[in-house]
Amino acid sequence: MVEVLGKKVPLDETEQPKIKKVSVAQASSSSQSLPASKAGSVKPDFAALKERRARETDPNQEYVEIKADKKNKSSMNITDWKLKGKNGFDIAIGKGASYIYANIASQPQEDIYLKPGEKVVIVTGKSPLGTSFKLNKCLGYFEQFHEFTPELDTECPLLRDEELPSNLNDNCMDYIDRVSSCQTIVSIPFKYSSKLSSSCQDYVTQNANYKTCIENHKDDSDFYLPEWRIYLDRSEELWKKKRETITLYDGKNNIIDSQSY
Repeated sequence: MVEVLGKKVPLDETEQPKIKKVSVAQASSSSQSLPASKAGSVKPDFAALKERRARETDPNQEYVEIKADKKNKSSMNITDWKLKGKNGFDIAIGKGASYIYANIASQPQEDIYLKPGEKVVIVTGKSPLGTSFKLNKCLGYFEQFHEFTPELDTECPLLRDEELPSNLNDNCMDYIDRVSSCQTIVSIPFKYSSKLSSSCQDYVTQNANYKTCIENHKDDSDFYLPEWRIYLDRSEELWKKKRETITLYDGKNNIIDSQSY
């Protein structure tokens, strides 16, 4: 079966690629000269498939991983690559948002590229942000209000390390020192706010958040983390708990890698 726009369509088994070892150089030429049904099997050293938590039954906890070799000389476009298991239908990798805006309702979509050494976590379920996305060092702010598997990195730039206004008094500075990494401050508890000026409270609530973090750090050389999160948007588990084989195909129907358990 092939899943197209959420519908399962039978896949003629005779149209599946034959498994045959060829070199990376042969992969390019064979895919150009042969139809998809006769394209050679390719297992190059530039990408590896890992099962990770493929045996989970909750689609939001179930995921596999693709890792690009750190010795690669260029980025790989993995949009339209496919994953197939023994269930008989394959799932295509779609597009995602490399830059997540603070308004998560509107995220421009683009092809997904893996740079050398980067990885992609492919979750069966639905995205908490409504899209597949690339991680950045501010995204941990979303962990406070959403649940991610695996958990997001929560080592955002600290508010106390930002360029602070010179008119903040000691009480305000003491409170800023207490603000944790990736902690959105919506309101300040009374036991602290009673000691803080209104200008201090305004500064904290306006700056301890994802929006201000990305505005301050989007041009940093280390802003992006070497990881994508891709969501297949399924409401049911995809992979079998045992006796499963998951195969990764590129956009030309060449076999990139396979994992059995």
